Amino acid sequence: MTRFFLLSLSLLFCCSAFSHDTFEITLEIQVRRNRIDAELEMSRSTAVASTDPRPSNGVLFEPSAFPEWKSKFLEAAPELIQILNTEGEMLIQTLDTRLGREDDVVINYTFERNREDPSALTLAAPILNRFPPDGYGVRVTYRDASGRWHPPFMIFVDKTTVPLPTS
Repeated sequence: MTRFFLLSLSLLFCCSAFSHDTFEITLEIQVRRNRIDAELEMSRSTAVASTDPRPSNGVLFEPSAFPEWKSKFLEAAPELIQILNTEGEMLIQTLDTRLGREDDVVINYTFERNREDPSALTLAAPILNRFPPDGYGVRVTYRDASGRWHPPFMIFVDKTTVPLPTS
């Protein structure tokens, strides 16, 4: 009983040591036949900070003010994540942003993909360079061209470019 109490107590205090959730930024990538869809989701304050290289901490807009921020998010979006193949950065076909179900900012990307090109893909997340070195990360879920979902993985500031898993 004493061990259980001590374990519970240590877990309670251990979790409160972090000042914010390291998984504030999530990214889902799905490779389709002739395109790659990516959905980047982050809290409103993280989204605001990602639009400004010198952000003010704690800036938070009300969901009703989203239309005023939309153009800033769309302008910053190409510099937040990139998908590369052997020829370099893949072109963005479409780009849109909206508020998610919990009023988080969601940016949807569609990248061009030549279905005949079997080259490996690489994910770059320069968004992380806009934040302090500790605590921020991007949680990535990835579905390859064969339709297989790979286990989620994290990208942190110390390594912002990673190869995407292959089939």
